[in-house]
Amino acid sequence: MSKTHRFLAFVAALCFFAAPAVRAEIVDRIVAVVNDDVITQHELESTVESILKRYDRSIRPEDRDRVAAEARRALIARLVDDMLLRQEARRLGITVKEEEVTNAIQENLKRRNMSMDDLQQALAREGSSLDKQREATRNDLIRMRIMQREIRQRVSVTPEEIGAFYQEHRDEYEGKLRVRLQMIPLPVPEGADAQERAGQRARAEAILKRIRAGEPFEALANEARAGQPQTGGDLGYVEKGTMHPSIEEAAFSLKPGEVSGVIETPQGFAIIRALDRRGGGSLSVKATRDDIEERLYRMKMEKKFEEWLAERRQKAHIEIRL
Repeated sequence: MSKTHRFLAFVAALCFFAAPAVRAEIVDRIVAVVNDDVITQHELESTVESILKRYDRSIRPEDRDRVAAEARRALIARLVDDMLLRQEARRLGITVKEEEVTNAIQENLKRRNMSMDDLQQALAREGSSLDKQREATRNDLIRMRIMQREIRQRVSVTPEEIGAFYQEHRDEYEGKLRVRLQMIPLPVPEGADAQERAGQRARAEAILKRIRAGEPFEALANEARAGQPQTGGDLGYVEKGTMHPSIEEAAFSLKPGEVSGVIETPQGFAIIRALDRRGGGSLSVKATRDDIEERLYRMKMEKKFEEWLAERRQKAHIEIRL
């Protein structure tokens, strides 16, 4: 994956914390027109600043201008789409109440084992605010409701499609049991003394604390591997018998989305997160069928939604003034 694509992946991952910050020194002007609404430079640049601040330690000084330019191009497209969706919501009579935004944030916090104080502290570290987080959550809810109203009835999955998908991806269900992992490795140099080892353990525990406070695993993995390929710690799918036993034991005991504690090996320390699990006949026939149906349904929904949104972009008056 190219550096550009990796960065755009960062941008795409900003569902939970990428709310724009307030920077009074940004000179305001219109950077985009979307039908009868406008997007200002302040909206765009404050979000770019928030992202640069968030990934500051992962960005080399000489890359900062290039990264900022890539962020502007990616973010202006997202801001235009958000504006189009809000306009479509008004046209369709779709509304989102304040208590629904509050409930969505609280449910998200519960899944991440975070408190509201944890969230506000994390947002403050990134130069953002709870108000901006609520705005981002409202946009997500609008998108979901438009998908339910405009797209859902157009999507179906047939038994034939389920069968064909199974044949094409048979190895995913019948092959060896494997888990897709992200890892933050903290190696201890060969010959290191007890003090150096204790220092790495303390570093690992500090990183784990930041993960549990809500900071993205991907960003911390990149930060820990500064100067190396920035992959967000993604190892892909890993089979049993290919890792150190202590890491393997943790990896195959985690449910998708769960993060391990600090794992110690002779080579150092590691923190892992499980993303997915495949193979090993771990699913019953019914569960396999349900899994395939869900995957196909999700893919079709996303495809139809992108087609629907592309039509709206084509019909809209959109003018970018970067």
